[in-house]
Amino acid sequence: MNTPVSRLIRSDGQVVSVRAEVMVDQAVEIMVDQNVGSIVVLDSDEILIGIFTERDLLRRVVGKNLIPAKTTIESVMTRNVYVVDRTADRRDVHQMMDSEHIRHIPIVDEGTVLGVVSLRDVLRSENAEKEFELTQLKGYVSDKPYPSYPG
Repeated sequence: MNTPVSRLIRSDGQVVSVRAEVMVDQAVEIMVDQNVGSIVVLDSDEILIGIFTERDLLRRVVGKNLIPAKTTIESVMTRNVYVVDRTADRRDVHQMMDSEHIRHIPIVDEGTVLGVVSLRDVLRSENAEKEFELTQLKGYVSDKPYPSYPG
């Protein structure tokens, strides 16, 4: 089943983002409040210039003994951000995440960030699809009607 990755982003359409000059402690507070593992960094024109993740926090801030309240996101964000188009297939995105060792990928449409998909989002979707297929197979084998796929 081909699932476009855009179906996995937040349903409220909100993109959790900050500007480059924001301090790490402020960005982390937003991440905690929004219950996300990454935050995109946008310039004044709303163009993606970086991403800051939990891994960046551990390796580039805590691991380097930097003070979060005195460290800008710009100085510790990931700059070379992998992005995917909204129509990208979930399986292809999963392969990219695996091969590039990344856990968060922004989804863009004509340069605009629509959201971020995490590895957890991808795996949840794959599990839901497998559960659905298993239910269909069980229904087919037992001659019982099976439900239609909700996604």
